[in-house]
Order: sequence, then C-alpha cells, then structure tokens
Amino acid sequence: MGPGHEQSLRQTVRQEMAMLPRMLQSIEILQLPGTELETFLMKQAEENGALRLEGGGGLLHGTYSPEASERKNAWLERQEAPGRGLLEALQEQLSWLDVSTEDAPWVRLVVECLDDRGYLSLSDEALQEHAEERGLEGGLTRLGRAIALVQQKLEPRGIGGRSLVEALLLQLDPKEEDYELLCRLLEEFLDDLARNKLPAVARSLGVSMERLDALMRRLRQLHPAPAAGMGGAAPPPITPEVIVERSEEGFRVRIDNSGLPTVSIDPDFRALAKTKGAHGAKPDEVQRYMRNKLDRARWIVEALEQRKRTLQRVATHVFGRQQRFLDNGPGALVPLSMGEVADALSIHPSTVSRAVAGKYTETPYGVFPLRDFFPVAAAGSVAGAVRDDAREAVRAIVAGEDPGQPFSDDVIVKAMGERGFKVARRTVAKYRKELSIPSSYRRRRYAS
Repeated sequence: MGPGHEQSLRQTVRQEMAMLPRMLQSIEILQLPGTELETFLMKQAEENGALRLEGGGGLLHGTYSPEASERKNAWLERQEAPGRGLLEALQEQLSWLDVSTEDAPWVRLVVECLDDRGYLSLSDEALQEHAEERGLEGGLTRLGRAIALVQQKLEPRGIGGRSLVEALLLQLDPKEEDYELLCRLLEEFLDDLARNKLPAVARSLGVSMERLDALMRRLRQLHPAPAAGMGGAAPPPITPEVIVERSEEGFRVRIDNSGLPTVSIDPDFRALAKTKGAHGAKPDEVQRYMRNKLDRARWIVEALEQRKRTLQRVATHVFGRQQRFLDNGPGALVPLSMGEVADALSIHPSTVSRAVAGKYTETPYGVFPLRDFFPVAAAGSVAGAVRDDAREAVRAIVAGEDPGQPFSDDVIVKAMGERGFKVARRTVAKYRKELSIPSSYRRRRYAS
C-alpha cells in the first residue's frame, strides 16, 4: 500500500468519523415524537444562534392551530381524575404473587412496557430487545410465561392485551354461561355491532334478538382501556402527526406539524458569518466557529425535512395496505410487518421502526398509535380477529367459485391478496382444513 493510498484512506476515515455525530442525531430526530422533538429544537436554538425558531410551543405550552385545538379539547373532555399510577399499582400486586426469581424480571419488563391503556403494544421482538439490554436470559419461553402471568393474575382484568379485542376477551370469565358466544361477538362481529347490524348478527349466531341484547349488555360491562383512570398525573394531550382523511379519491394521508415551530437559518447570523476581522478574535477562529454553527443549523433543517418525508412515505404505504381498515374499521386490519414496509420503500426496517415510534395517527375511526397498524403475531401468522377475518375470506372465496372449476390454493392466495390479506399458500391450506373445506380436486368431484 503506497503513501498516497494510506493518506486517502485516513482522510476517508476522518470524514466518516466527522459524519457520525450527524448521522446519530438524524436518527434521533426521526425517532422523536412531537413534544420531545419540540424540546430538542428549543434546546438546539438556545445553543446555536444560527438556528431560528418561529411559532411552535403548541405541543409544550398549549397553543394550537384551530384543527389541533379541537383534538386537544376532545382529549381533555375524556380525562378522569388521576389515580396513584398504573405502574405502582401493578408492582404492588407483584410483591405478593408467587413468581420465581427467573421469571420475576421478565414480568417486571412486561409491566413496565404496558401503555397508559394497559395494552402491551410492543411486539415480541421489541420486548426481547429490551430484555437483552437488561441482560435477561430465557428468550420467548420466559417472555411467554411473563405475558401470561400479567394477563391472568394482575388486576384490572384485560391488562396485557395486545389489541382492543384481546383486552376485552381477557376480561371475560371462561366459566360464564355465554363465554363462547361473547368471544364470537368480539372476534367476528365487533364492526357489525358498531354499525347496528343486529338482526344479521343474531342470525349468524343463531340466537334471538332478546338473547343478543343480553349479550350486548354483558359486553358493555367490559372496559376498552383496562388501565384508564389508573395513571398518575394526566399525560400530555396526544397530538397526531399523521392525519388520514377522506377525499374525493378515497383517502388522503398527510403529515401535520402545525404544533411544531418553523425552523430556518437566522439571516443576521448568516450575514455576520460572512464578515471578517470582527469580534476582537482571530478572523480564522471566528469564521470557523460560525461556519460550524451554520453547518449544524443547516443539517438540522435538512434532518427535519427528511423526517417529514420519511414519515409521509411510511404512513402512505401503511394505509395503502390497510385499505380494509379505512373502509370497514378497526376489526378489518390486515397483517403487516415493518420489514414488508421497509422492502417496499427500499429502506432499512430500523428506519421504519424509528419513524413509527411514539407517533400517533388520526383516522375517521379515532386516534391510534401508528404502531397499531402493524398487527403481526410473534410467530409471523395473523393474530386474533385478523386471523378470523382471513379465514372467513377463504370461506367466502370458495363459496363464490364455479363448482365445475374450483379454485386452487394458488388462485385463493391471489384472491386473498386482492382483499388485502398477504398469506402464503400453506396458510390457505391450513384455513381450508380448519373450515373443513376439501382440496380443489375433491371439491370438483363433490360438485359433479
């Protein structure tokens, strides 16, 4: 290796090392939710005279655009008097439960990862990452036991559910008389109940309207957010950054940063940086200092624009895949992984994860964490109500086939994709078996 090559290599390494802090903070800016991002920007503006902030303060100090003010007021109306704190209450219960020393740290991990509703919204993969950071051993086996203990032993019932349906199911007693019917109502007919399609639901269940009314009275006793009212001080209002709204073309996804300050380069600082020989210091030192401040300010402005573009791209793709949710409501979510989104957008899965972290989206059906639109089970299969929807889709597709030319599993896979379900051929075969639907060859024989 010649001297010239070595010098070039050292220069490349120095450039990469100089870029590292910027790359790390660019990642941080992408990951920060709105309120934390505003705090970050205010701190940067205090330290860097080249950075100018205008407006903002809405997320931290309660000044909002008219649209955001409506969301804030709706949130305030839903708040209850603060309690002693969900985490404190659950940790107190853990103190008298008989938990092995090996399982105890896993249970504490699960408890600490519950959100304000009492939901366990993190995936198993994310929970395992947290476990590795704590040096916990045992993998999915320990994690599964910990989740089961939280769901089955801790109060209030429903704690640890991973979705609305699961949180409600956990509140039911398997010994109660109508347990199976109540489970079916939650897993299969929640959207129909919300749309008041009661006669159709009663027919599907094979019960009278009076019986259905009694079942619904029982469901109304369940709490959609088991931990509501157990929080300490009320959390700050949720200000969704992703807005999904109806349009003439169907739906439109946009990013709302109206609560954040407008960030730009201060023109006075820029002009001053071009002036030489001022400030009673060496011109080179002053200019180097001011150039560094200007470079950093420009980089922050660029990182904010990149954050907005990335969030827009990710959200647009997510709701393009979740069209059934937009048409039919929360019960119609289709399975989606961050890896799928990353592949489609040609970005790294960690970029998708950071873009989604802590962000909320406002939809025609309410405000949800953006992470909720990635309903993927730990083993990679469709979970809960989504699995039931997919299975029913297989039944409907087969019911509509020509008896003389029944669909093969490959054709069913394609038809499922057109309905928003991304499933493998073996999954279709599994659903057929569960539904007692024979193969296409046997169906052709049956039809003849």
